Amino acid sequence: MPTYTWPHAHLAHALTEQLKFSTLAEGRVTTQVPRERVYPLLVVQEAGLGRLGTDAAIQADEPRLQIDAWAESKQEAQALAAQVFRLLDARFNGALKDTVLLTGDESHPGDFYQIKVERIARSGGGDPYFDEHARAWRVTSYYEVKVNL
Repeated sequence: MPTYTWPHAHLAHALTEQLKFSTLAEGRVTTQVPRERVYPLLVVQEAGLGRLGTDAAIQADEPRLQIDAWAESKQEAQALAAQVFRLLDARFNGALKDTVLLTGDESHPGDFYQIKVERIARSGGGDPYFDEHARAWRVTSYYEVKVNL
């Protein structure tokens, strides 16, 4: 049962597990937009590296995530995004800071990935809009996750 400490490939999965049953979305938290959607829904995806530029050597310890809150009403989408903000952003007490997350590898049972989260901060987004394709309200927010390698 090896434990790997390079977090990037599994950071979105670890935060997905952390957010399940903690918001209005309940268990509908995933890393990919499902074909058949039931709202409210949270989607956590990788969105590149942090704000310092494009040099991976400088910012390998600060990956960026995109978290989409989907709902049938504008108010529900805003409430869901606000819940995520409150649960993750280091400016709030009880948010994910100085925390170790552990997630299993579904393709290799018994393998685990350890992510040492120093802090998470929202770095952009947060405005609701109506997604014409999905026919639902959506709030897209970006978070930078400072990890200890």
